[in-house]
Amino acid sequence: MWKVIYNLLTLCALPVFIVIGLANAKMRKNFRERLFPRVKGKPATGSCMIHGASIGEAVIAEGMADYLAKNGGPADFLFTANTSYAQEMLERKEGAREGRRVAALPFDLSFSVRRFLDHHKPSVIIIVETEIWPNLIWEARRRAIPVAIVNGRISDSTLATYRRLSVFMRSALAAVDTVVAQSAEHRRRFISIGMSPERVFTTGNIKYYRPVPEDIPGREARDRTIVIGSVKEKELAEVYRAVKLLKSDLPDHRIFIAPRELHLAAAIEEEFSKTFRTARYSRMKEGKGDDGADIVIVDTVGDLLGIYARSMAAFVGGSLAPYGGQNMLEPLFVGTPVLFGPHTENFHDIAASILERKAGFLVETADDIHRTVMRLLADNDLYDSVQRAGYAIIADQKHVMDETARIIKGLAGPRNRRTD
Repeated sequence: MWKVIYNLLTLCALPVFIVIGLANAKMRKNFRERLFPRVKGKPATGSCMIHGASIGEAVIAEGMADYLAKNGGPADFLFTANTSYAQEMLERKEGAREGRRVAALPFDLSFSVRRFLDHHKPSVIIIVETEIWPNLIWEARRRAIPVAIVNGRISDSTLATYRRLSVFMRSALAAVDTVVAQSAEHRRRFISIGMSPERVFTTGNIKYYRPVPEDIPGREARDRTIVIGSVKEKELAEVYRAVKLLKSDLPDHRIFIAPRELHLAAAIEEEFSKTFRTARYSRMKEGKGDDGADIVIVDTVGDLLGIYARSMAAFVGGSLAPYGGQNMLEPLFVGTPVLFGPHTENFHDIAASILERKAGFLVETADDIHRTVMRLLADNDLYDSVQRAGYAIIADQKHVMDETARIIKGLAGPRNRRTD
């Protein structure tokens, strides 16, 4: 009965949803593909499908696929994403690799989901973090395709929403084979919205995991670069002030500013072009930018990790204003000391661990950013200590990916599909 009600509600809302989707520039880019999935080209039959809603989850999906392929898991993968930015990044990085395909996840409409699964026929579906799409899960169950949610988390706001929709959530979660939660608290939340306790496991947060390359440059080998990454609109004023303070004391250092939303690049460029030489990173990649620029605006997707690897220090945004934070582990993956603001609700455990182990710094104002960066650059012993602490956090988490991969590999193959 709940499936019928859910589908009637989604169909009734479809005309309004189409108008919103076509009016929204970001949604419009892959709207048609999500409504009517492509069925041309070679399908990903038998592949392990890994879904990451946006860029952060897509990066986790890539790392998980690489780990599984190297450690006795599936060899072929179908990556899906919601946002066009994440889809484009995956197509650029994964689309040409052997045994890897990329597609937009269909909207959770019964005809869209069926069209998608009829074409691709994955052997298992892995959802990174938490997106509970009832039709996708119900249809996978009907086709005996195992479904797992990995790195599962439910935020405070999402928990309230799921509880309001508990009748649909319980029906959908009944068809999920396994949830691998980030923490005991998130495990408790999944159980509270209807997941059977015996099918919810806790391994830890695989955002902590990333293979550390052997050739990461040390402090002396890095560029004279500071990065202000994942910046959001409400914190721009404080970021502008921090950059100007840093440039006044570090005139020979270049500052890269990466907005979380690319449409902010124009406003950032306008602010700094009055005083400094600025360049767009997209043009620099093409060899057309100003290599002598003081300020570089990162207006591309998927390049930030490489920029972090060259920098002396990095501030991770979405944290000076109440946005909940962004992944402050990314600089640590490449040995770069990290700074972040107080608003890290979405990354509470990660932020607490970084601060407890002295692998990064909490800052609340432009002055804090300025003082902390200057202190880091002036004290080699402090810099080396912070860098080592960051590596230790990443290295300690290999067992989290080991255990998560073990659970996923246990789902592979139709013989492991639940029949209850």
